[in-house]
Amino acid sequence: MSEFRPRPWLLCIVLLVAAAAAIGVRGGFGTEPSFGTAQAWLVASPVADAVKVSETTPASEVHPSGYVWSATRIGSGIRLRGQVPSEEDRRTVLGMVKAHFPDLEAEDRLKVAPGAPPKEQWLGAVSFGLKQLSHLTRGSARLYNVTLKIDGEARSAADYADVKKAISGPLPTGLTIMAENVRPPMADPFVFVADLDANELSLSGSVPSEGARQNVRELSRQLFERPGLDDRLEVASGAPKNWDAAVTAALRALSRLDSGKISLSGLAVTIEGVAPDKGTAIAVSYQLRRDLPTLFSTSESIRWKEAAISNDVASRVVPRIKELARSDGQGPRVKLPKLLPLFDSD
Repeated sequence: MSEFRPRPWLLCIVLLVAAAAAIGVRGGFGTEPSFGTAQAWLVASPVADAVKVSETTPASEVHPSGYVWSATRIGSGIRLRGQVPSEEDRRTVLGMVKAHFPDLEAEDRLKVAPGAPPKEQWLGAVSFGLKQLSHLTRGSARLYNVTLKIDGEARSAADYADVKKAISGPLPTGLTIMAENVRPPMADPFVFVADLDANELSLSGSVPSEGARQNVRELSRQLFERPGLDDRLEVASGAPKNWDAAVTAALRALSRLDSGKISLSGLAVTIEGVAPDKGTAIAVSYQLRRDLPTLFSTSESIRWKEAAISNDVASRVVPRIKELARSDGQGPRVKLPKLLPLFDSD
């Protein structure tokens, strides 16, 4: 008898674990049973990837509370899982896949099963999901009835913008977006450049989000009194920590120059340009080093107007003197440019 006593205790433990898991799913994904089931599946991998189903098991028993379909882009292939209403619809879906991914090999593990949403709605949702997936280098589109989850990394900044625009609507009839986690493409190194001349401030490189882009534009309008703002920024992943604070410090430093350029590449910040005077040049270098977040490094190459003018005179006069020296003074007499007063460089 002693060898059978542990069995009731074991059964109790299994029941407790199962009850705790059920409570966790409901607490994390909603109060409606069907909605909670949908969210739990959409967050996890497709059931067909996790559950071994025999060929004789009716497909309707796999997902009794909803109709599931998924497409996952991995490497040079696209993997299809879940349910499809009929063989004709399977061929239609495979045709969509071929149209959106002509160079990818499709791994078809779809199972014909009843219980699909209205055919036109379902096919429209599948087509929409595949279209968004075509903008990703890797990721997945998953349908629960006609509720979609899409996640992955965009192929480019333009693809990222296209996906964001598409999922914000209008959507195909009946389709809703349950979850979306599309990330912009990775930029390595993460580069940001601001170039200031007499008439315009030009912005190029990467920003971590559209919100960050708007913040940079607004700050630029506040700091610079130039009539033109040329914005060629693109959204990308990979920004270093405290990137926004570093850009703010760099733009504030640049705003004190008459002309110049700042560049952030990863954690390295460079600034070059012309300040109105020597004191401003020194102050800009100090300000930038003081305000940059920890871990960012900086290099400065800032001149000031007096030095720039003196250098310009030298660049015109010295070559003439050298030319006369080479000709032993026998060359044609040329008039040297008028010397300007030398400025104190101390």
